[in-house]
This record gives sequence, C-alpha cells and structure tokens, in this order.
Amino acid sequence: MAELVIDPITRIGGIAALRIVAEEATPPEACLSAFGYRGFEQIALGAHLDNLLPVVSRICGLDSLFHQLCAAMAVEKALGVEAPSRLRLLRELALHAQLFERHAVSLSVHSLPDLLFPSSDPSLRNLVSIYSVDEEVVRRLLGLKSLGSMVLQEVGGNSVHPVNFRTGGAARDVPGEKRDALRSKLEEARPLLVETSRLIKLLLRRNEEMASRIGNVPAPSLALRGPGQVTMTGERAAVVGPQGDGEQDLSPHDLLGRLRESNSAYSHVRNVSVEGYGETRVGPLSRININGHYGTSLADGELEEVKSQWGFPIHACLVGHVLRILEMVHAWEKMHELLKEPDEGEISLEVKPAAGKGAAVLEAPEGMLIYEVELTGEGLVKDLNLVTPLQFNQRVLETSLAKIAEEVGIEGEPKIMDMLQMAIRAYAPCIPCGLH
Repeated sequence: MAELVIDPITRIGGIAALRIVAEEATPPEACLSAFGYRGFEQIALGAHLDNLLPVVSRICGLDSLFHQLCAAMAVEKALGVEAPSRLRLLRELALHAQLFERHAVSLSVHSLPDLLFPSSDPSLRNLVSIYSVDEEVVRRLLGLKSLGSMVLQEVGGNSVHPVNFRTGGAARDVPGEKRDALRSKLEEARPLLVETSRLIKLLLRRNEEMASRIGNVPAPSLALRGPGQVTMTGERAAVVGPQGDGEQDLSPHDLLGRLRESNSAYSHVRNVSVEGYGETRVGPLSRININGHYGTSLADGELEEVKSQWGFPIHACLVGHVLRILEMVHAWEKMHELLKEPDEGEISLEVKPAAGKGAAVLEAPEGMLIYEVELTGEGLVKDLNLVTPLQFNQRVLETSLAKIAEEVGIEGEPKIMDMLQMAIRAYAPCIPCGLH
C-alpha cells in the first residue's frame, strides 16, 4: 500500500488535510479531512428571529452577508411575508458587492500564485513573492477587492458582518449622492477590471495543458436558474447531468426533499448528494453550465472566448479561476445597473412572530447555500438546517483528486503534491462554512 498525506493544505480558507491511499490493483482513494464541528445549527436554537442573523453571520466572515440574507429569506418564507421590491434590490446589490470582493480575495491569494508560478518551489508560490516580482498585478487585484468592500460598506453598513439588514427590512437605503459616487468609482475601475480579466485568461491559456490534466472530471451541475442568465437569488434550482442531460427544475422545498446527507469517518464535513444524480458540483462552473449566459454584455462577451477554448459544458476545474473573474465582471455590471435605480419604495415591513417553516436558497461565491428554519409561535428558532457549498463539492473534488493520483502516481513528490493542491484551490473550498 502506498500513501500520501498533505497536512495542512495551503492557501485555502481554513484548515484541512488530504490523504491519498493506493493499494495494488485498486484505484486510489482520496480523503479530504477537516475537523472541528462548530455547532451553529445548535447554537441558533432558541434564538429570536431578530437575533438569528448576527449569529449565522459568524459562520464565515468572507461569506457573512450570504448567511445573513439566506437566513432572513428562510424566516420570511416561514412567516409567509414577502420582502418589498426596493429591499430585494438592496439585497441584490449587497450580494454582488460581497461576491465581487470574495472572488478578488480568492484570485489574489489562492489562485494567482498557481497560475503565475505553477512550477516554482512551493516556498515561492505565494502573494508575497508575486508582489516582489510584479507589484502592479497584486495592486490591481487588491484594488478590485477594495472596490467591492466600498460598495458593501455603503449598502451593508459594514464591509465585514454587515449590520444594515434584518428579517423583512433594512435600517437605511443608499442616498442618491452616495449612489452617484459609487457609480463613478465603479466606472473608474472598468479598465482595471477588463485588464485583470485578460490577464487571468492569458495565464490559463499559458497553462492549458496543466488545466486539461488537473481535475477535469465530468459531474452533474446544481445551481439556481435565472431568466436565461446567472442569478444569485431565485425560486428555481436546476440540476443537470454531466453533458447537460437529464435536466430537472426544483423548487427549494423539492430540492431539500432530494438531498441526502451522509457522515464520513475521516471528516466532520457532512457530504450532500442529490437523489438521482449522486455527486453533484456547485459553484462558478455549475452556475454557467446551468444558465449558459451571465446576462450582461461585457461578461457574456468574455464568456464566448472561454467557451470556444474549453467547450461547453465546462468541467475543467482550473477554468473556475477564469469564471471567477467573469463573475466579477458580471457583478460589476449588475452593481452599476442597480445603483441607477431610484431610492423609491419601502425598504422594511412589519414582521410579527408566528409559527412556521420555510427554506431559502442563495448562490454564494463558491456554490449553493441553503437554509431551512422552523419557528415557534413566539418567533424562536425551533430547528435550523443549513447546507453549504463544500458539502456538495467534497465528493466531486475527492473524485478529481483520486483521478490525478491514478494518472500521475503518488510516488512523484513534490509534483503530485502541487497538482493535488492546485485542484483543491481551484474549488476555493471554505472550510469554516463546511464545518458550520
């Protein structure tokens, strides 16, 4: 028996380890381990609906707004209330801002070293080394991160753990002069965003052979379906087979009924599959595989180039780096569009405690996020269930890692270790979310 252990995996969000076991005449097995169950579903029990959002926000700082708003939407479903249109617009604006910021962090810290220095010594494959060689590249990505933070600060009241939103409302709107100022800042960043998109696409083309070999595993895709375009919120999820076959639309309620959770002996992350489809991928690849288009001109123009190179549906996990920058372009266009909307209409409604049960689905940066909440008549949380992107992706990721180990062999360190970690970072797994 041969064994390879990577502990810890570097340049990911959180702490995890990988163990590859290969026995004679048997395909290798990959085990992605993360320990430290945090118990947020238990911590939230008994919390009043007004206090639920600050609790779940602490699951993950980078995805805090997604947890807040998914919880708020689930509570609204449980209570049978509908958020006002202006509030929905503000929420969408904030979500695009945090996705923009989140992807910028992922591309700069996790992805860029792999794309720029794929063959360098691991000690040199980091953001500090890139800064010493090409300061402008780092400044460009971190400048984009700051732009997303600026918009989120204005819309959410804080760039980390936003404080503006609550169940059924928001504390304040974004006044007209602030919206105009944000649009000006967005417009100033347009050349920077376009140049960065070209850079990431160029780097992936330069590493095309590596991208074709690493983690190219066909898998079913699961994502929210928009009206002919990628969406972050919605009432319809879709799951399709690896080649776009067997497509099926599901409501949040139906989707929850099809999910199957299972424990593993080597990790505290509970794996989730979709009945009838098995191991299912979520995230940037799945969003575009389900919807086909972003729905905004600049992002769709860039997407055609990606499709012509990689085909469609897309299954090469390293293409996820390019799709993240395209989602940033899409988010930039959507923020620009949403900031043009006048600040008219109610941003809050009266929410009265009542017994009920509801579910909501959002597209977080790295994939589908699901909240299901049950309330007592006093508005206290009786039960909470949430499913995070890593729970969907773990099995598909492990299949990708096992395929790499089978093709390359696990004796060729450090090359095999580099390839395995590159595949993991292409998924940008959020370990804290997975260990919620």
